Amino acid sequence: MAAPVLAKPKGRELAIAQIEQEPLIEQSFDLESPDTLIEVTEIAANFPPGVEDAAILYANGRSNDAVDLLQMFLLQKPDEDILWLLLFDLYQISGQKNAFEQLALDYAVKREQSPPAWREKQTATSSGKPASPISLHSATTGNSGQLFSLKGALDEQLGERIHLMLESARFGTMQLDLSGIQSASPQGCQLLQKALQELQQRQVQLQLASGALIGLLQHYIEKKETIASEYWLLLMQLYQMQGKMTEFENVAIDYAMQFEVSPPSWEKPKQPAQLVAPLLVEDELAVNPDTFALHGVIGSKSVSLLNEFKEFALQRNDITLDMSDVDRIEFSSVSILMDALMQLSVKSKQVTIVHANMLVYVLLVVMGIDQIVTVAGNQTHPPLFNR
Repeated sequence: MAAPVLAKPKGRELAIAQIEQEPLIEQSFDLESPDTLIEVTEIAANFPPGVEDAAILYANGRSNDAVDLLQMFLLQKPDEDILWLLLFDLYQISGQKNAFEQLALDYAVKREQSPPAWREKQTATSSGKPASPISLHSATTGNSGQLFSLKGALDEQLGERIHLMLESARFGTMQLDLSGIQSASPQGCQLLQKALQELQQRQVQLQLASGALIGLLQHYIEKKETIASEYWLLLMQLYQMQGKMTEFENVAIDYAMQFEVSPPSWEKPKQPAQLVAPLLVEDELAVNPDTFALHGVIGSKSVSLLNEFKEFALQRNDITLDMSDVDRIEFSSVSILMDALMQLSVKSKQVTIVHANMLVYVLLVVMGIDQIVTVAGNQTHPPLFNR
């Protein structure tokens, strides 16, 4: 069987060398070694001058330098739409609305076309947001905050993601989806309970999908052999956050009888969580069961997130990787994403990346990821160049 041919961009030997030197990859993904080797060949990205450099500057966290470079090239080549689009994205992501609107005026005059519209962002995303194939946005309105989900086994392995959950709530609003948790250990319950306590103390405005988790916890505490108090404590914390005093007190009585200790005291939340019906979450999941969404900045702390994506993808044949909420992929961490995609590719998994902003889109093409999986444009930024 002939080796599949994957391409890397011409003139990026240094970048590829950095990727190959990363020891983190093999430690982070436990797929067995593929039977078929992957052959890498050179191919040139057909982008106008300045485009690749601007995307790589941004990936390295040098946004101001990327802006200066694009402005310089726009003076020389005002007919290159991709230069405009990259600059629009830079201003959008960094929240520079005035600069964005001035650029829109210039674009309308010089290109004689309608410019992209400024999109009001509900919250800024933080590094390494966990992904979820679920979205609560359709069930809510207004400033609902950053979406965050926990799913699978609630155990000590989720410690890093629970910490990231606290980070993502730093702007005071959050959509928290706990409906995907299928099992729970005492250690995992304790981690989540402490985190929810902190959210309550910080008076974070929550929209919460927790019906399935509450049902799971009720099942655990009804079992006579269950002796771990953490299940009771997490269930009481969930009821307290939702302002359900009667339910809280019923569990507190059972807790006191079971463990012969005083239960936690009821504290009325100043910001009760808004309960989102689990049915709405399940309905939306049914619409896009093969979509996995990434959020924020994909960086060195995103290893567990991409491991989760790998596990998600291994259970499917055609996977959509939604990057609509990805602000940036750190250049030094492209290797983590590339490794996951290459290993899925040799497993004959068909991955399509969608809705990446133009800066991320260019980086994916420059690094040859579009030769491993399909990298689709979005409605605002379709692919402008064939390779």
